[in-house]
Amino acid sequence: MSEKNHSVRIGLALGSGAAKGWAHIGVLNGLAKLGVYPDKIAGCSIGAVVGAAYANDNLAELEGWVRSFSSWDVLGLMDLSWRKGGLIGGEKVFDVLQKRMGDIQIEQLKKPFAAVATDLYSGQEIWFTEGDLRHAVRASCSMPGILPPVKVGERWLVDGAVVNPVPVSVSRAMGVDIVIAVDLHGLRRGRLQVLPVNMKSNKPTTEEEAEAEKHQEKGFTDLLARGRDYISGLTDKLSLSQKLENSQSPNPGMLAVMSQSMDILEQRHKRARLMGDPPDICIVPDLGDIGTMEFHRAEEAIAAGEAAVEQVAHLIEAALAPHRITE
Repeated sequence: MSEKNHSVRIGLALGSGAAKGWAHIGVLNGLAKLGVYPDKIAGCSIGAVVGAAYANDNLAELEGWVRSFSSWDVLGLMDLSWRKGGLIGGEKVFDVLQKRMGDIQIEQLKKPFAAVATDLYSGQEIWFTEGDLRHAVRASCSMPGILPPVKVGERWLVDGAVVNPVPVSVSRAMGVDIVIAVDLHGLRRGRLQVLPVNMKSNKPTTEEEAEAEKHQEKGFTDLLARGRDYISGLTDKLSLSQKLENSQSPNPGMLAVMSQSMDILEQRHKRARLMGDPPDICIVPDLGDIGTMEFHRAEEAIAAGEAAVEQVAHLIEAALAPHRITE
C-alpha cells in the first residue's frame, strides 16, 4: 500500500534574512525528501528570490550557482552606488538571476507565486501576484540603506520585511489548506525568540493585537528594523568590544545600542504578526552565525535548512495525515 496527498493545497511562506536565505533551498530539499511539494509560494526579500526559482522549477540551478560562490564572487556582484538611495545598485545580481530564469511574468510561472514589498511612504503592504517577475523580486529585496527603492507608478517600494517579515498572511490568502512558514531570524544567540514550532494553540493578547496594528500603520518605524543586521555588521567591524552580547563590555557603543534596539523592534513586530496569524508549521533553521552579506556561506545555510526540516518532520507528517489516503 502507498500513501499520497489527497486534494490538500500546501502553501509555503519564505521569510526575509539576506544571506541566511539560502537556508530556504535546504528547507525545500528537506520537504522533498518527505514527499512534500508546496503548491503555492509567498516570499519576502531573499525568500522571494528562492521562492521564484522554486515556482519556476529552477531551484536546482539556483542551488548550484550559490554553492559555487566565493567571497570574491559575492564582491564582484556588488555594484556600489552612492547616489540612488542604497549602498549597492543590485542590477548585477538581478541581471544574473534574470539570465538564469528568463524574462518572465509571474503568471507564467509553473506554480502560483507572490512577492511582498512595502510602500516606503505610506507603509502599505504590496503583494505582487502578476507582472514582471524581476521587478517584483527586485522590489521585495530592496533592503533600506543597502539596495535602492524601486519605483512603481507613483510608489517607491522597499523590502517587504518592513511590514511582513514572514508572509504567512499572504500564503493563506492564496487559498491553501496548510501553511508552512520559514523564519530565518527565529533563532538568535542560540535562543528561540519568536514562538514554538507548533503555534496553533497560541492566541494573541489584546496588547499584541494593538502592537500589530500600530506597526502596520507606522511603516517608517518598522523600516528602521531592516537596518538591524547592517548596523550589527558595522558594529562588529568597528569594535568587537562594543558587542552587547559580550558581558565584559558593560558600556555598549552607540552602534551596538542601535543594533539591539532595532532587533527588539523587528522581533516584536514579527511576533505580533505571527501570533495574529500563525502558520500550521514553522521551520526555524539555526543560522545565528551567518552574517547579512555572507552569501558565500550557502553550503552551511542549505545544510541548516535541511536539518531544520528533519527536526519538525513529525509535525509535518501529523499536519498532513488527515489529508492522506491509503491505496
